[in-house]
Amino acid sequence: MSKTKAPRIILAGGGTGGHVFPAVAVAQALKRASPQAEVLFVGTERGLESRVLPQMGYALKTLTVRHLKGSGALGWARGLGTLPLSAMQALGIVWGFGPDVVVSVGGYAAGPVTMLAALMGKPTVLLEQNAYPGMTNRLLSKVVRRCYLSLPDRSATLPADKCQLVGNPLRQEILDRAGMHVEDEGRDRGKEFRILITGGSGGAGPLNKGLPRALRQMDDAIATKLVVCHQAGRNRAQPVWDDYRGFAGEVEVVEFIDDMAKAYGWADLVICRSGATTLAELLVLGQPSMLIPFAGAADNHQEANALSVVQSGAAVMVREEELNAGRLERLLEGLVRNPSSLDRMGQRAAQLGKPEAADVVAQGLLELAGVRASAKQGAGA
Repeated sequence: MSKTKAPRIILAGGGTGGHVFPAVAVAQALKRASPQAEVLFVGTERGLESRVLPQMGYALKTLTVRHLKGSGALGWARGLGTLPLSAMQALGIVWGFGPDVVVSVGGYAAGPVTMLAALMGKPTVLLEQNAYPGMTNRLLSKVVRRCYLSLPDRSATLPADKCQLVGNPLRQEILDRAGMHVEDEGRDRGKEFRILITGGSGGAGPLNKGLPRALRQMDDAIATKLVVCHQAGRNRAQPVWDDYRGFAGEVEVVEFIDDMAKAYGWADLVICRSGATTLAELLVLGQPSMLIPFAGAADNHQEANALSVVQSGAAVMVREEELNAGRLERLLEGLVRNPSSLDRMGQRAAQLGKPEAADVVAQGLLELAGVRASAKQGAGA
């Protein structure tokens, strides 16, 4: 029998947009499916969640917790020293809110809350955005009931019988924009080839330095056809402008792009990092891309993410160390000369995209909470 009381869901974790925004997407889907649902986020004061969630109107509780991995002996000591306090804080939050389900979205705050909830016998699940799971989620996978995956688990460390491949939940505002900015249909790419370069809102040093250099070195017969929009990051535009001097094509360098869906729709090709959320957006929008994984990502998970789509024919990949080796120029020249390959890449990307991911996860959470969805689900619902 379905519960009559409002379902109460905790979304625990955060730190970066790659954790925070999929959690927001799930919260939005929960409210669409069950408008009376009560959602509480749990994160840290230092994470992105502390800045964006209150502005979006979501309730947030914070824990005192530090990262352990890669922080050295002193960092481990400090991190371990905060565990008793964070455990007490987590216990107070779980006990006080009384959730029906607790969700780990990854990040430092996810561990104490999800583990305590599991020990208290409450249903727990995790969202894993990357092809190589983070340390927190690898540990929590032993105690949660379900693991919702954005990409196939290339590490083979998560219990297969708990895993469901659903895709990365995307915010409704992103889904609403999908397909809205198809510009210049039928435009001859042989005369003008548009490239969007982005390393995220903060920019990416290797992309900011390596891509102007690579594009300057291209044959003028190709370069003169290129129209480039390069998002450099806050306060980083001028050095990038300077590095494009001598480039034979057209270029605009901006600090930040407010409407990424429109920018995607403008571009013939996106050159970017391979974070899980960026990949999910590219796939849902059917956008051809050239992926340059962040070499310093934990467990090299960005390369694992990229390989998951590259091996399906939905993108091409260039490693950071290859930026000075001519590989990017050769790939780009091939794409400009053979634009039909972009069409095939975009079609394959669209086939891999999973716009329903947030709704699938929300439905699963409501089932675990014993609540039947009371509103129509689906993108745009």
